[in-house]
Amino acid sequence: MVEPEPPAGLDPVDQGIRLFNEEYFFEAHEVLEDLWKKEHGKSKMFLQGLIQICAAYHHFQNGNLIGAETLLDRGAQKMRPYPADYLGIDAAKLLAHVDQDRERIRKMLRGEAENRVLAFPRIERKIQ
Repeated sequence: MVEPEPPAGLDPVDQGIRLFNEEYFFEAHEVLEDLWKKEHGKSKMFLQGLIQICAAYHHFQNGNLIGAETLLDRGAQKMRPYPADYLGIDAAKLLAHVDQDRERIRKMLRGEAENRVLAFPRIERKIQ
């Protein structure tokens, strides 16, 4: 698989969202993690949660259901204290989808799901 190249000039959050929405979850995680490491403000915990959600879907793509379920839970917990629309991201919509996916993965782990398929969420961001 050819690794995606984000267009030059995009801010790191937009790059991460673009990669996430194209289901390049590991790459989205890497881009956002670089930003998170430099962040010292109030958005640091939100970004960490978003990074964990990226990593969770990467785990799911690789068949690691336990890792996916764990990181979806941790990431959502970190993002919940923030407003529903934070950094221009529709966090409420993303977290609703994450909650559904986490429950579906739990059913998979218990052998109650007919298949191991998820419809991955898309992150919506308003221009800041």
